Amino acid sequence: MKHLRYVAIAALLLFVDTAAVAAAPKGPTIFCCENSSGQRVCGDTLPRVCYGRAYRRVASDGTVIERVAAPMTAEERAEAARVQRLKELEEARRRSQRLQDRALLDTYRDLGDIDTRERRALDDIQRDLDKARQRMAELKAEADRLAEEAKLHPPGAMPVDLQQAINDNTSEQNAQATVIEAKQKNMEAVRARYARDRERYKVLTESMPERR
Repeated sequence: MKHLRYVAIAALLLFVDTAAVAAAPKGPTIFCCENSSGQRVCGDTLPRVCYGRAYRRVASDGTVIERVAAPMTAEERAEAARVQRLKELEEARRRSQRLQDRALLDTYRDLGDIDTRERRALDDIQRDLDKARQRMAELKAEADRLAEEAKLHPPGAMPVDLQQAINDNTSEQNAQATVIEAKQKNMEAVRARYARDRERYKVLTESMPERR
């Protein structure tokens, strides 16, 4: 019984060795490539004409054992670097978008919450805008009064304090005009921001189960 076991093991080892020999390249290998004219050039070692070109390592029975690509040219390396950079930028953009989306979902409970926050933000700006416009109206009324007072004085004889009051009024009107313009632009920016948030929120939640 033990003898039969040894015979079986020996047969198995012989089979493995035979398979390995069959899988291994038969005989020496050669290196082949195509030269600039498209002609095949081979050698026991890599022929000099194959330097910088794609080549193959071939077994004696013609089986291709290995294929080696030609080194990239400077233009190809630059293009590969450009493509890689684009991939990195795209991945960074997607990563940033995922973070923004997560923050958006964490900020708002639902679309109604977005509307409420937008109204609150616009109301705050509107109150400041109303104050600035009211102050502008007061300044214009004061400017009219100062202009009427200036008419009472002959040319070149306007009191210094009156001239200073006119100058101060003009400066403050310019300042209030700047404030009003800034508040109006701020309102436009708020509307645009909440419009973007609203549309993105719809996209993110339309395929999600209802949030509670």
